[in-house]
Amino acid sequence: MRPWNPQPIGLASTLDNSTVTEVPYARRMRRLAAIALALMALAAPATAEAAPTRVVASAWVEGTYSLPGVLGYRTLHFTLYADGRLLTTGEDDAKGVTTYEVARISPRESRRMRELLVRATDGVDFGDVPVADVGYTRTRVILDGRLTTSMTNALQMDTGLTPAQTQARERLRRSIQRFEEVPADPFIPLAYEVRRVLRDEPGIQLEWPGPSLPAGACGQISRADYLAFPDSYRQGGRYTWRGQQFDLWTRPLMPGERACRS
Repeated sequence: MRPWNPQPIGLASTLDNSTVTEVPYARRMRRLAAIALALMALAAPATAEAAPTRVVASAWVEGTYSLPGVLGYRTLHFTLYADGRLLTTGEDDAKGVTTYEVARISPRESRRMRELLVRATDGVDFGDVPVADVGYTRTRVILDGRLTTSMTNALQMDTGLTPAQTQARERLRRSIQRFEEVPADPFIPLAYEVRRVLRDEPGIQLEWPGPSLPAGACGQISRADYLAFPDSYRQGGRYTWRGQQFDLWTRPLMPGERACRS
């Protein structure tokens, strides 16, 4: 019996195995693979910061002792996107729901402001103010592919801090203010998040008079649905609907954001 002598897939050889040559099919497949890889490289962003809806800098407050804080809602200072859009918090609307404002800054200005934020936060000791339930100011900035984050409790307070820590907090406050002071226009959200916090307490039984709500405790509604909320609605108002009693909380979604992720 002739011993088993398998040949490599895609290759042809002489009977004595003295030479091995590629068949045309294998060469074509290699070329197609190379072309596909080149096209993928062209289609992909040059850097992680290049995608338009990618957040490249942000600052917010979380963990405050309040019902919105317990729900995971953040108090936004600003969010900066790779395409230069800058979102900041506006005045609450007539229903008590947060609104945003939007501006657009140049790539040069975006980089300059991010550089200042990195200098104000990278490896900086902000100290720890001996107070509870005030919340933490958090920052996140991407510069040249590097992520820098910080977390500072009670940023507006300086009790029990060293002079260096006090100065560091002032630099951070000023860095955040630079983003908030950019002139902006009202932002029109495309969708809103709604949360129903179930209650089982005696109280006014007011039937929800607005449009249908998402089936779960948290869901997403369109801008048209939000505009159909009754004029009597107020943020955190208590209602009954489909046999359940709940407090209803609403917030606008930012670009690229999905509801109910907190």
